[in-house]
Amino acid sequence: MAKEQVYVESGQSHGQGPDAVKAAGLIFLAAVRGVNPATGKCDTEDVGEQTRFAMENVKAALAAAGATMDDVVRVAIYMIDMNNRAPFNKVYREYFSEDTLPARFAVQTDAVGGTDLSKFTLEVIAADPNFAK
Repeated sequence: MAKEQVYVESGQSHGQGPDAVKAAGLIFLAAVRGVNPATGKCDTEDVGEQTRFAMENVKAALAAAGATMDDVVRVAIYMIDMNNRAPFNKVYREYFSEDTLPARFAVQTDAVGGTDLSKFTLEVIAADPNFAK
């Protein structure tokens, strides 16, 4: 099976590997947190602001892979505190229409990676709109 690694020029950096991997008609994003694209750090405790940063990082990784938010098919949300769902959901819904809402789930976890202020990590899978069988 052929795989293609995708790297994003700015925003959240994944020093351990690619920002996304394309394989078998799908795009798998590396873990996405609320990292400010301008600073490369999660520098706010505001969950809504972290969500906006995370969604912009998702958009950037998808664009680098030739896709858009409309191509997202699944989102997993790993939250440190489930009480943060309301501000997360408010911003999250701005990025999808009713017709393009992906399947999703959220679970509470003790940690989400990094040593910063991150309140959650996203796992995102999208369909590759350029995939030819």
